[in-house]
Amino acid sequence: MVQSRSLTRSVGNQRGYTQNGLGDVIEVGSWLSPVDHLEDTIGGYPDPYPLFIQHDIHVPSTITGHDVAFSVYWYTDMPMFDSIEDGGVRELHVESEPSIASAVTSVEAATNPSRPDVSVPNFLYELKDLPEMLHKKGSAHAAKRHSNSTVENNFGWQLLFQDLSKMIDFTASVNKRVTELKRLHSKKGLKRRRTVYSSSASVEFSRYFHSVQVSVTGPVKVFQQIKSWVTVRWIPDSPSMPSADDLVRLARTTVHGWDGSSNGLAAIIWEAIPWSWMADYFGNMGSYLDAHRNAVGASAANACYMRQINTNWSYGPFDVSSPDAYVCTAGSHKTVTKERFLGLASLTVSLPFLSKKQLSTLSSIAFNLGRK
Repeated sequence: MVQSRSLTRSVGNQRGYTQNGLGDVIEVGSWLSPVDHLEDTIGGYPDPYPLFIQHDIHVPSTITGHDVAFSVYWYTDMPMFDSIEDGGVRELHVESEPSIASAVTSVEAATNPSRPDVSVPNFLYELKDLPEMLHKKGSAHAAKRHSNSTVENNFGWQLLFQDLSKMIDFTASVNKRVTELKRLHSKKGLKRRRTVYSSSASVEFSRYFHSVQVSVTGPVKVFQQIKSWVTVRWIPDSPSMPSADDLVRLARTTVHGWDGSSNGLAAIIWEAIPWSWMADYFGNMGSYLDAHRNAVGASAANACYMRQINTNWSYGPFDVSSPDAYVCTAGSHKTVTKERFLGLASLTVSLPFLSKKQLSTLSSIAFNLGRK
């Protein structure tokens, strides 16, 4: 039976002792009680469900000593207050993560067993521009003018030679795709995982920790890593395993983009439309169409967006106002958070961050268009 569950578990406190002015010995626990927390669904295997896990490991900073001026006061391994609460930092990253929909779409497009290694239909269509490219290149040299190398390299010669090199490696591509198709028709289907986001950041600041008989100050250092990935399982539309000859035929068809399905034709047409590459800077139409190709008869299932955050706090070394009377130990705290979200491939539109190469290419194109 499928049911949701929520579990919370305390993983223990740091204990210490202090004696006040009346001579009372007091046991003091850490300011923060580390807790493991779980939110998930059980009984639904093999279907995935949303998940949330948080695990804390806390080693508090402590103070031990006997104040010479106030002999009635002493501390033994007493956890210092504010050591974790004043960390006050949960997420440090500044780069925006991709949306769940766009991340799932891009991964399905990249792992689709119907994806082409090189689209022969589009390659043949683009050959119509070859005479004009050669003519413009020759004219530029004849006129002793510098050609626009950025545009030519990124959208002309470089792509042409990349496609040619992939076509030359025909046998290896087909053999690799045959292996994928065999796994597709296995009991568990074709499972794929791709990282879609990774970042790290750190911050350091000073904090005032303790103020009874002694003043304690020290640095707080926070280091955080965030990683997100997408997992997807491709399952065949038909459970029967194709023959060896059919597997090779399907592999050849998909590797070179001879996809006669409606989504395959749409992907070919989209790629052939002038400036469609520009539209894909701000949307994911190309990825969406590639994600839904179906030349081999397979569908994506159980797509999940996974996210893990590792945050590490460290405290100390400390500056103690009475170093001869008190000793402070450094502390640390680690929080690991894992989340799972379900996702579907869908169309998205955004204003992405453009790399230096992308900006250079776009500016070169704009310059050329402005001269016409």
